[in-house]
Amino acid sequence: MSGAFIVFEGADGAGKSTLCERISEELRGRGKDAVLTAEPTHEGIGAFIRSGSAGEISQRTEALLFVADRNDHTEWIQEQVSQGKIVLCDRYFASTVAYQSARLDGDASEMDWLIRINDEFIDIPDAIILLDIDPEVGMGRVGTRGEEISKFERLDFQKQVRSNYLYLAEQYGFDVVDASMTRDEVFKKAMEIIEAVIQ
Repeated sequence: MSGAFIVFEGADGAGKSTLCERISEELRGRGKDAVLTAEPTHEGIGAFIRSGSAGEISQRTEALLFVADRNDHTEWIQEQVSQGKIVLCDRYFASTVAYQSARLDGDASEMDWLIRINDEFIDIPDAIILLDIDPEVGMGRVGTRGEEISKFERLDFQKQVRSNYLYLAEQYGFDVVDASMTRDEVFKKAMEIIEAVIQ
Protein backbone atom coordinates (compact mmCIF):
# COMPACT_ATOMS: atom_id res chain seq x y z
CA MET A 1 0.00 0.00 0.00
CA SER A 2 1.34 3.42 -0.93
CA GLY A 3 1.27 6.20 1.66
CA ALA A 4 -0.07 9.73 1.34
CA PHE A 5 0.55 13.15 2.85
CA ILE A 6 -2.58 15.26 3.44
CA VAL A 7 -2.42 18.78 4.87
CA PHE A 8 -5.23 20.76 6.49
CA GLU A 9 -4.95 24.54 6.51
CA GLY A 10 -7.16 27.38 7.63
CA ALA A 11 -7.48 30.39 9.89
CA ASP A 12 -8.33 30.12 13.57
CA GLY A 13 -11.77 28.68 14.26
CA ALA A 14 -12.05 26.92 10.88
CA GLY A 15 -12.27 23.49 12.52
CA LYS A 16 -9.02 21.91 11.29
CA SER A 17 -8.14 19.98 14.44
CA THR A 18 -11.62 18.54 14.89
CA LEU A 19 -11.77 17.53 11.23
CA CYS A 20 -8.31 15.91 11.33
CA GLU A 21 -9.28 13.77 14.29
CA ARG A 22 -12.57 12.70 12.71
CA ILE A 23 -10.89 11.79 9.43
CA SER A 24 -8.14 9.83 11.17
CA GLU A 25 -10.80 7.82 13.03
CA GLU A 26 -12.68 7.20 9.78
CA LEU A 27 -9.58 6.00 7.93
CA ARG A 28 -8.49 3.76 10.77
CA GLY A 29 -11.98 2.32 10.85
CA ARG A 30 -11.49 1.39 7.20
CA GLY A 31 -8.27 -0.41 8.05
CA LYS A 32 -5.96 2.36 6.85
CA ASP A 33 -2.79 3.21 8.75
CA ALA A 34 -3.49 6.88 9.43
CA VAL A 35 -1.12 9.06 11.45
CA LEU A 36 -2.18 12.41 12.90
CA THR A 37 0.39 15.18 13.34
CA ALA A 38 0.51 18.97 13.58
CA GLU A 39 2.69 22.05 13.31
CA PRO A 40 4.29 23.43 15.27
CA THR A 41 5.23 19.97 16.49
CA HIS A 42 5.04 18.97 20.14
CA GLU A 43 8.72 18.10 20.46
CA GLY A 44 12.04 19.93 20.18
CA ILE A 45 11.82 23.27 18.41
CA GLY A 46 8.06 22.91 17.96
CA ALA A 47 7.56 22.51 21.70
CA PHE A 48 9.77 25.57 22.24
CA ILE A 49 7.58 27.61 19.88
CA ARG A 50 4.38 26.44 21.58
CA SER A 51 5.77 27.29 25.04
CA GLY A 52 6.25 30.94 24.14
CA SER A 53 9.70 30.82 25.73
CA ALA A 54 11.22 32.83 22.88
CA GLY A 55 9.65 35.97 24.32
CA GLU A 56 9.14 39.08 22.21
CA ILE A 57 10.66 38.28 18.83
CA SER A 58 9.99 39.60 15.34
CA GLN A 59 7.73 37.73 12.93
CA ARG A 60 10.78 37.16 10.74
CA THR A 61 12.61 35.39 13.57
CA GLU A 62 9.49 33.43 14.45
CA ALA A 63 9.15 32.33 10.82
CA LEU A 64 12.68 30.93 10.91
CA LEU A 65 11.82 28.90 14.02
CA PHE A 66 8.77 27.44 12.24
CA VAL A 67 10.95 26.49 9.26
CA ALA A 68 13.54 24.82 11.54
CA ASP A 69 10.75 22.80 13.16
CA ARG A 70 9.37 21.94 9.72
CA ASN A 71 12.71 20.59 8.51
CA ASP A 72 12.79 17.86 11.16
CA HIS A 73 9.04 17.28 10.83
CA THR A 74 9.24 16.82 7.06
CA GLU A 75 11.90 14.14 7.43
CA TRP A 76 9.61 12.31 9.86
CA ILE A 77 6.61 12.69 7.51
CA GLN A 78 8.58 11.30 4.56
CA GLU A 79 9.58 8.28 6.64
CA GLN A 80 5.96 7.61 7.62
CA VAL A 81 4.71 7.92 4.04
CA SER A 82 7.48 5.60 2.80
CA GLN A 83 6.10 2.99 5.21
CA GLY A 84 2.68 3.23 3.54
CA LYS A 85 1.04 5.42 6.17
CA ILE A 86 -1.46 8.20 5.49
CA VAL A 87 -0.14 11.28 7.29
CA LEU A 88 -2.77 13.88 8.23
CA CYS A 89 -1.08 17.15 9.14
CA ASP A 90 -2.82 20.03 10.95
CA ARG A 91 -0.99 23.03 9.41
CA TYR A 92 2.15 23.02 7.26
CA PHE A 93 4.14 25.58 5.25
CA ALA A 94 1.12 27.61 4.10
CA SER A 95 0.37 28.51 7.71
CA THR A 96 3.79 30.11 8.09
CA VAL A 97 3.35 32.04 4.87
CA ALA A 98 -0.25 33.13 5.55
CA TYR A 99 0.34 34.15 9.16
CA GLN A 100 3.83 35.60 9.05
CA SER A 101 3.08 37.79 6.02
CA ALA A 102 0.04 39.29 7.75
CA ARG A 103 0.78 42.48 9.64
CA LEU A 104 0.76 42.11 13.43
CA ASP A 105 1.44 45.27 15.45
CA GLY A 106 3.16 46.79 12.41
CA ASP A 107 5.42 43.77 11.90
CA ALA A 108 5.25 41.42 8.92
CA SER A 109 7.50 39.36 6.67
CA GLU A 110 7.47 39.44 2.88
CA MET A 111 5.47 36.60 1.36
CA ASP A 112 8.02 35.85 -1.37
CA TRP A 113 10.78 35.54 1.24
CA LEU A 114 8.65 33.21 3.35
CA ILE A 115 7.98 30.98 0.35
CA ARG A 116 11.67 30.88 -0.55
CA ILE A 117 12.89 29.93 2.93
CA ASN A 118 10.32 27.13 3.13
CA ASP A 119 11.03 25.76 -0.33
CA GLU A 120 14.08 23.71 0.62
CA PHE A 121 12.51 22.18 3.73
CA ILE A 122 9.09 20.98 2.61
CA ASP A 123 7.64 17.96 0.90
CA ILE A 124 4.82 18.52 -1.60
CA PRO A 125 1.59 17.16 -0.06
CA ASP A 126 -0.69 14.90 -2.07
CA ALA A 127 -3.53 17.25 -1.12
CA ILE A 128 -3.83 20.54 0.76
CA ILE A 129 -7.34 21.15 2.09
CA LEU A 130 -8.00 24.77 2.99
CA LEU A 131 -10.94 25.24 5.34
CA ASP A 132 -12.12 28.73 4.42
CA ILE A 133 -14.21 30.68 6.88
CA ASP A 134 -15.31 34.28 7.44
CA PRO A 135 -12.97 35.63 10.16
CA GLU A 136 -15.88 36.94 12.21
CA VAL A 137 -17.40 33.46 12.31
CA GLY A 138 -14.03 31.92 13.08
CA MET A 139 -13.32 34.32 15.93
CA GLY A 140 -16.80 33.64 17.30
CA ARG A 141 -15.93 29.93 17.44
CA VAL A 142 -12.58 30.67 19.11
CA GLY A 143 -14.37 32.71 21.76
CA THR A 144 -16.50 29.73 22.79
CA ARG A 145 -13.48 27.48 23.48
CA GLY A 146 -12.81 28.98 26.88
CA GLU A 147 -9.10 29.20 26.06
CA GLU A 148 -6.76 32.16 26.37
CA ILE A 149 -6.85 34.25 23.20
CA SER A 150 -3.49 34.23 21.39
CA LYS A 151 -1.81 37.22 19.79
CA PHE A 152 -2.92 35.92 16.37
CA GLU A 153 -6.62 35.70 17.26
CA ARG A 154 -7.64 39.26 16.39
CA LEU A 155 -10.21 40.05 13.73
CA ASP A 156 -8.11 42.50 11.69
CA PHE A 157 -5.19 40.08 11.65
CA GLN A 158 -7.38 37.10 10.77
CA LYS A 159 -8.84 38.99 7.80
CA GLN A 160 -5.31 39.37 6.41
CA VAL A 161 -4.60 35.70 7.08
CA ARG A 162 -7.70 34.62 5.16
CA SER A 163 -6.76 36.82 2.21
CA ASN A 164 -3.26 35.33 2.19
CA TYR A 165 -4.62 31.79 2.33
CA LEU A 166 -6.96 32.36 -0.59
CA TYR A 167 -4.10 33.83 -2.62
CA LEU A 168 -1.94 30.77 -1.88
CA ALA A 169 -4.84 28.46 -2.70
CA GLU A 170 -5.17 30.04 -6.12
CA GLN A 171 -1.42 29.96 -6.77
CA TYR A 172 -0.81 26.40 -5.60
CA GLY A 173 -4.10 24.65 -6.30
CA PHE A 174 -5.33 23.96 -2.78
CA ASP A 175 -8.73 22.30 -2.39
CA VAL A 176 -10.88 24.99 -0.78
CA VAL A 177 -13.74 23.81 1.44
CA ASP A 178 -16.38 26.15 2.87
CA ALA A 179 -15.90 25.70 6.63
CA SER A 180 -19.17 27.48 7.42
CA MET A 181 -21.06 24.36 6.32
CA THR A 182 -22.10 21.83 8.95
CA ARG A 183 -19.40 19.56 10.35
CA ASP A 184 -20.91 16.60 8.51
CA GLU A 185 -20.87 18.49 5.20
CA VAL A 186 -17.26 19.60 5.70
CA PHE A 187 -16.28 16.04 6.63
CA LYS A 188 -17.99 14.61 3.54
CA LYS A 189 -16.30 17.08 1.21
CA ALA A 190 -12.88 16.51 2.77
CA MET A 191 -13.27 12.74 2.52
CA GLU A 192 -14.10 13.03 -1.18
CA ILE A 193 -10.82 14.88 -1.71
CA ILE A 194 -8.84 12.36 0.33
CA GLU A 195 -10.43 9.32 -1.30
CA ALA A 196 -9.36 10.60 -4.70
CA VAL A 197 -5.77 10.70 -3.43
CA ILE A 198 -5.51 7.40 -1.56
CA GLN A 199 -7.35 5.15 -4.05
